[in-house]
Amino acid sequence: MIKENKLRDGILFFICSVTAIIIITLILTATLGSFINLWPYDIKPTLKHYKFSGLMNSGWDTYINSLKVSLLTAAFGTVFTFTAAYFIEKIKRFKAIRQVGYFLSMIPLALPGLVIGLSYIFFFNSSNNPLNFMYKTIGILVLANIVHFYSVSFMTSTTALKMLDEEFEIVAKSMKVPFYRLFFKVTLPLSLEAILEVAMYYFLNSMVTVSALIFLYTPKTQTASISILKLSENGDGGSAAAMAVLILLTNIVVKVVYETISKNIKKSSQKWKVTKSI
Repeated sequence: MIKENKLRDGILFFICSVTAIIIITLILTATLGSFINLWPYDIKPTLKHYKFSGLMNSGWDTYINSLKVSLLTAAFGTVFTFTAAYFIEKIKRFKAIRQVGYFLSMIPLALPGLVIGLSYIFFFNSSNNPLNFMYKTIGILVLANIVHFYSVSFMTSTTALKMLDEEFEIVAKSMKVPFYRLFFKVTLPLSLEAILEVAMYYFLNSMVTVSALIFLYTPKTQTASISILKLSENGDGGSAAAMAVLILLTNIVVKVVYETISKNIKKSSQKWKVTKSI
């Protein structure tokens, strides 16, 4: 137990308070900027910035595109990531393949979004590529996001699987229960908290990411995060702030929903988990 130290606690409280004030100030600045006509010359309240007139297409369309990309990334990314983690962590056959899979799963950590975006252009833009149909679609944005945020999601899934009692596999093997039945009946229900966390991670990051998608979007697939840059470049700071507020509110709602569901799942599943050193 940490001993009480008023000097230390006071210093740390001051540091945390300053950090919190800076973060809150940034959020309030963007929020107020989205409701002010022209800062600092005309501070009359207005909602015109939420019309996003500075964009060629509807600003609300770009926001909806972000929701589509984020939801698809969360859905497909979570399924793929957790399945891959299960086969690497729980299936004991094909050791060499599993080791290679684990190594490849760590590579995205070292790949900046810039590299992913450029490599996807070179790969998918070729007319001879059978996957060329994905170019200039939402699908390529979803794929880029899954790869970009894969490593952290994979580690989250792997950690959750390691916390499950290994006796499940031993008993299932002795009773000749197929691995897929064990997966759906035992592993999946006990890992719902981690699965939900992975989905939340994919969604939140897909809503705000720019680096990889900036090279892959088209006017029809432009996302909200990219439109913020375009609006800012055009000198429309109010509309850029409005779009940022929409993204922030969306992520807050998703985070609240996640915490609520996660709390309920934790109550029902925590007693089945066995804490284990990794």
